[in-house]
Parts: sequence; C-alpha cells; structure tokens
Amino acid sequence: MTSTWSRHSARVQRLLEDIPLEPLSPSHIEDVARLHYRLLPWSFNGQFGEAHIIDLYSALAKSPHFFGYVYYQQGHLLGFVTATTDYRETRSYIPGIYRRRVPRMLWTFLRHPTFFLAALESALLVPRIFRRYGTRAEWLTFVTDTTTGTLGPLVAMRLIGSVREHFLRAGVACFMAQGFKDNPPAMRMYEKLGWQVVATLPMHNIYFYPTALDTIRERPTVNH
Repeated sequence: MTSTWSRHSARVQRLLEDIPLEPLSPSHIEDVARLHYRLLPWSFNGQFGEAHIIDLYSALAKSPHFFGYVYYQQGHLLGFVTATTDYRETRSYIPGIYRRRVPRMLWTFLRHPTFFLAALESALLVPRIFRRYGTRAEWLTFVTDTTTGTLGPLVAMRLIGSVREHFLRAGVACFMAQGFKDNPPAMRMYEKLGWQVVATLPMHNIYFYPTALDTIRERPTVNH
C-alpha cells in the first residue's frame, strides 16, 4: 500500500511540475480581471463591473509586495492566484479606486448590507487579528476556470503551491487569509488545504497557515 501511494504521489508531483506558471505581470492584468469578473460576478467587486476590477488589479500591481502567478493554455488564462507579503502597504493602493465609485458603492451597500458588514470587518477587525499573529503576509485571490475538466484540480494545486513557495523564498513564516462565508466553495477549499480558522467573524473566517509544514501548531481561535 505504501509503495502504491508513493508511486501515485510521485506521478502527481511530475504532473504538477509539467504545469508551467508565469509570474503575474502588468501584461496579464486585463486577462486576470476578465476571468475574475466572469467567475465571481456575485462578489462585492463584481458589482462594479469588469473595468473596476481591471483598475483594482492595476493598483495592487503597483505595490512591490504584491505578487501572483498565472496559468495559460493555448493562449487562454485558466487560473491565477495573488498574494502580498505586506497587506498594509499593498492595500494602501486601492482606496482611491473606491473613492471614484462612492455613489455606486453606497447603492451596493444599501442593496446588499452583508457587503457593508464585510467591508467594516476588513477595515476594522481583520488588521487587529493579523497583528495578533505577527504577520503581514496575506493570500488575496485565487480563481480557476472550473470548466477545464480533469486539468482544473491540478492547475489549482500548482497555483496554491506557488504561493507557499514564494512566501518561503521571501522568508515569510506564515500567512493569513480572509474567507468570505458567503462563498462555500472557498470555505471547503481552505479546509482541504488544512488552513486553521483562528478567528470567526460574522461575515468572514480568518485563516492562518505556516509556510513551513513542520511548524504547524495549534493556534487559539478568536470569536467576535
């Protein structure tokens, strides 16, 4: 049994290594924004349209701490992931994007009060939780085209691994992520990845994950 499992793991590893990723660059922004909008139109940023999401990623890309990886097949973007080694510095680039859309944003908050609550949590509570765990590294977005059949899960695994590898190379001991509770598929993915919930908010779960697997240990959970 062990031998069979080892051969299977080795085969999966070879398949993952054969999936070529590219570091996200400004030339990828429009493709990334289109895929984000196509697959997540229900999200808060999706309420503002594709042009807004292009502006958002363009602003994030100005941060020296922002990074990401993309996967293309035959010229089509099938998936991407983004993160930052300093969420405070990276997020400082985006308030101006929202200030351009204040009327639309207020209307969105009136129509969807949960988005307003989620925004308050992200602005007021999440930074306090990050400080408690001594990290500024944050997983930001992860999107894959689920219509790619059997290739989809492998692309997802490769993209997920690329973030952890990047953090390891940058000397980041752990990173965190905000999981919107109205996105059950994302919640299930975080659980499969073994990410630990360290704070439960009305609209978000906050996840902690060490970049070095041998440093995993129990962390206290905070409820708000």
